[in-house]
Amino acid sequence: MAAQAEFYIVLVELLAKNEKLSFSVRRLNDKIQAHTDKLKKTGSNLQITFHPEINFEAISAEYQHDKRVRVQSLIPMDQAEQVYNSLSKEAPYKLALLRDGRPTTLADNEWKQLPDNQKQSLHTETMQNAAKGIGFIYGRYQLSNQKEPIANLAALHQWLNSEEVLSWVREMSGHQDIVAASAQATRYTAGQFLTRHMDTHSTEQRRLAYVLSFSPNWHPDWGGLLQFYEKNGTPRDAWAPGFNTLSIFDVEHIHSVTYITPFSLTPRLSVTGWFRATPL
Repeated sequence: MAAQAEFYIVLVELLAKNEKLSFSVRRLNDKIQAHTDKLKKTGSNLQITFHPEINFEAISAEYQHDKRVRVQSLIPMDQAEQVYNSLSKEAPYKLALLRDGRPTTLADNEWKQLPDNQKQSLHTETMQNAAKGIGFIYGRYQLSNQKEPIANLAALHQWLNSEEVLSWVREMSGHQDIVAASAQATRYTAGQFLTRHMDTHSTEQRRLAYVLSFSPNWHPDWGGLLQFYEKNGTPRDAWAPGFNTLSIFDVEHIHSVTYITPFSLTPRLSVTGWFRATPL
């Protein structure tokens, strides 16, 4: 693909000698060069776009009602399937949990090397904390904002930080200071969860949280619901995982990810993060 783009650039340079075509050719050249630069940066042919049938006006109106909205079919299906393949087959998830009261991550090999008594101790600590409404356990893979090695996820991360997406989020939410979107891949399997919390963060200046779900054929009985709560802790409604579905909401909404049941058949996969007022 890069070689093909270089051929077109040479062709454009030859055509540019014709002054009548020079303006149009320069515009074409700029587009080709931008695409070539993107390929060099991400190593992926995937170009993420909004689904052409998205109704931005209706989405914005729904968000204004309660500062949260769910968007079905965010991107074209073929693009979503490529992202899903990378989430399910390429991402090297680490186990995220609290250890001695502090957030930590363990790679698969680190977990396997732990003695059984330490594994049991971590499990006990996790369950005891959860009983008090504290803590989490799930798989996570932090996407790099510099040189993400998984090409399809790099393409998605770049798109989330594109002016196309950021300007839409600013307009919808009214937060004109949003400048970036962080991103991590998450995988929840049987027995995993995220307890009730808000996503406010003074240093990062988070404005909106998002969950871009890639969990095909998810049954709500399997758990993993994005559960919302009133300020006093009373449960509100809950959104089940979907495929190519974006849930986006103000960071002051109290929420959790409910316990994944032992009989769930597939992992709960998503890309999550925050639209924020500070650079990555």
